[in-house]
Amino acid sequence: MKIDYRFLEPYVTNEQIKEYTKRAIAALQTLKSRNGAGNDFLGWLDLPSEYNNDFENEMLEAVNKLKTLDAVVVVGIGGSYLGAKAVIDALTNPFEKKSPEIIYAGNQLSESYHKNLLNYLSKKQFGIVVISKSGTTTEPAIVFRMLRDLLVKNAGNCHNR
Repeated sequence: MKIDYRFLEPYVTNEQIKEYTKRAIAALQTLKSRNGAGNDFLGWLDLPSEYNNDFENEMLEAVNKLKTLDAVVVVGIGGSYLGAKAVIDALTNPFEKKSPEIIYAGNQLSESYHKNLLNYLSKKQFGIVVISKSGTTTEPAIVFRMLRDLLVKNAGNCHNR
């Protein structure tokens, strides 16, 4: 990687750049050694080396199932939600009607929003995509449980579908 420092000179000294470089190298070494805090959430470091045809087929099957629905609710917060949104926006033609409709949830605790969301989805066939490193973040965890309950209510036990 190369960095063009020309525009930094009025704001950052060479000594600061050297210090930041040392810190960046140390952070990279910590990631590679998997010894730092949060080291149990580093599976993404191995991608795409863990990629295989079975995984691709499984993903394509899931995508094809989602395409048949009226809506897909992407549940996440922060980088999880924004990363999914960026990819979806990049791959979607803005001049075509989105099918299925993409709805983002799990990034707030507004009860009126959740009530309106559940009412809206109650008459639709929808799927849920949860994106969370830990699965314990409060907002996405609450929304997932509400959406799952609605799916079970509307379609029966979702594990059998």
